[in-house]
Order: sequence, then structure tokens, then C-alpha cells
Amino acid sequence: MKYKITNKWIVVAGALTSQMAIGALYAWSLFNEPIAKAYGWSEPAVVTTYAISLVSFALTMLFAGRLHLKKGPRFTSLIGGILYSSGIILSSFITSPAMLYLTYGVMAGAGVGFIYVCQLSTLVKWFPSKKGAITGIATAFFAIGAIIFKSVITSLLNITDDTIYTEAVVSSTFLTLGIIYAIMTIGGALLLDVPDEDKVEKHVDPNEGRSFETMELLRTPNFYKLVFSDLLALMPGLLIIGLAKTIGSKYIGLTDSTFITAAALVAYLAFFNAGGRLASGRLADKFGPLKVYRMMYLITIISLAFLSFIQVPAVAIVAILIIGVCYGSFLSLVPTITGKLFGPKNFSANYSFVFQAYGAAALLGIFIKNNVEYDVAFIIAMITAIAGLLVAMTIKDKFIPKEK
Repeated sequence: MKYKITNKWIVVAGALTSQMAIGALYAWSLFNEPIAKAYGWSEPAVVTTYAISLVSFALTMLFAGRLHLKKGPRFTSLIGGILYSSGIILSSFITSPAMLYLTYGVMAGAGVGFIYVCQLSTLVKWFPSKKGAITGIATAFFAIGAIIFKSVITSLLNITDDTIYTEAVVSSTFLTLGIIYAIMTIGGALLLDVPDEDKVEKHVDPNEGRSFETMELLRTPNFYKLVFSDLLALMPGLLIIGLAKTIGSKYIGLTDSTFITAAALVAYLAFFNAGGRLASGRLADKFGPLKVYRMMYLITIISLAFLSFIQVPAVAIVAILIIGVCYGSFLSLVPTITGKLFGPKNFSANYSFVFQAYGAAALLGIFIKNNVEYDVAFIIAMITAIAGLLVAMTIKDKFIPKEK
């Protein structure tokens, strides 16, 4: 396990392969109806699995971020690959929602947490002068995984309006996916490594502050402002991505005979999500991540207003796709903002604390949806997003000078 990899493109290949595998988590909405019908469970009970997986994802990063600093990306990512793939494989044996919550929700979600933080932190070390761009690429491949596996999952489940779903079909789908994920994540982990300091490109960012220790980070106002604004920024996207197929069929009224199907909306949303990550990463390097972050916030608010008050299918679809772009942008921009504000040295540990906004946003979004109708949920998301933007405007884009 202590072999050295000196070619950065091998590391990039390993990291992006793992990112695609764990990105399949975003295609969960395709499972909601098949599982509910095959096992006779309520759809809200099945949707809860997605929320649990995202919370597990976020909480696990607290431990994974520190483990990454001690043991390195290869060891940490291997743990993630084993947890993620075994959780999906064990989901093929479920007999109750509780089992699904444990296998797919807790285990697979935890695996994603171990893997995700490793890829971002490792790639930034290899590309110090292009942090925004490489973070955008890494997070984009997470979204691209949802695009690829949307087709795979749709094929395995044979999703149509007339399909009669059975436990055997759902079980075999999980088993097949688990094996594929194991090959991708474990194989990708074995290709990870950090560069030797004397061989990597030297780059000093004059706008980058000193490196904060985690306990010091927790005493800064900027940390809490960033977490709170990030929570309210991510909530609309998480709400829509986790329920994309259901929103398409029940809120917009899409069917197999409409110009776009509900299942296809999942793929388009993932595509725009990925595009947002790529574009915002490049924009962050050019204009600064905080400026782009605030701009995406404003666009999200406008899109939520259209989605809430102009219930025309074409308008709703465009609004959903734009929210997907902004959501992807937030996930690309916040790691870069974290590095800029709090320094690169303890990035994996510090970002794992900022990332708790993700788990909180998932819980809040699902809670809102389970208690109100879609149009009301979107109005609530719009109002809270306005509050989040106001907080984001107070984040001080003044970096504390480096210690001498």
C-alpha cells in the first residue's frame, strides 16, 4: 500500500472514476416508485432513505477529513469504497425500510463521505494554481456519475409507466450496481497519492489567508456565515434532485407521451448540475469564488419564483434545470471559498465541518416536502434562499494575512 504514484494524470483518473461511482447517489429518485411498489411500502418511507444517506455522507466527513490528514487519501478512500459498495450489495437483501436505511442510507452514505473529501483535497494539491477549475471538474464528475447511472438504473429496473416492479428486479439491480461500484471505487482508491512537495508546481495565492486549525476555524464568524448560507443555498437543489422524477410526474405532469419524460428530467438535471460545477469552477478562478457564489444565489431565487408562481410545464422544467446549475455551482464554489478563507493546510478537516450544511439541508428539504405541497415547498425554499443570500453578502472577503 506504500507505493508511490508520481504521474498526476493517473491520480486524476483514479479520483474521477471514484467520483462517478459515488455520484450515482444522485439518481436515487429513480428508486422511489419501484421500491415502494415492489415491497408495498409508502413512498415517503422510501424517500427517507435518500435523506439518511446524505446525512450519513455529511457526518462521516467529519471523521474522514481528519483520517485523510493522518493516513492519506488512498487508505481513507479504500474504506469508503468498501463501505459504499457493500452497502449497495447488502441492499439487495432488504426486507424492511429499516434495513434499507442501514444499508443504503447509513453504510453507502458513509462510504460516499470517506471518498468525496479525499478526491477534492488530493486534486487541489496536484493543481494548486487552478483550485477552482480542478474542484469544478471533480465535483462535475460526481454529477456525471448520476447521468451515466441514470441510464444503467433505468435499464436494470426497466422503468416505464406500465412496469410491474418486483422484489427480485430491485434486488438484482442493487447487486449489479454494488459490484460495479466496488470495481470503480476500490480501483480508483488504489490510484490515489499526494505529490512530493519538491516536485509539484509552486503557487502562492496572494489572496489566500493563513491556514486555520479546525478549533480555530470554529471560532470565526465567517465559518458560521458560510455554513448557514450554504445550507440555505443547497436546500432547493437537494429537494429537487432527490425528488426529480416525482416532481416531473406529479407536479409538472410529465408522462411517457410528453415532450420530456420524468425519468429523462433526472438525466437532464444531472447534466445541468455537472455543467454548473464546471463553469463555476472556471469563473471562480477568474472573478473570485464569493462573487460567483452570490450571483448563483440570486439566480436560484429568481428560478424558484418562476417554479412557484408560473406553473407552465416548459417554464417549470427550465427553472428546475437552472436550479440544478446553481446547485452544482454551490458544491463547486464552497470548497474553493473554504480554502481561500481558511487556508489549504487543513482543508480536508475544515471543509468537512463546512460540509455539515449539506446534511442539514437534506433533512430540512425532505422535512418541508413531507409536510407541504410542492408549490408551498418551493415558496419556502425561495424565502429561505433570500435570507441565505443576505447572510452570504456579509461574509468578509478580506483574507487574514499569513503568519510570518
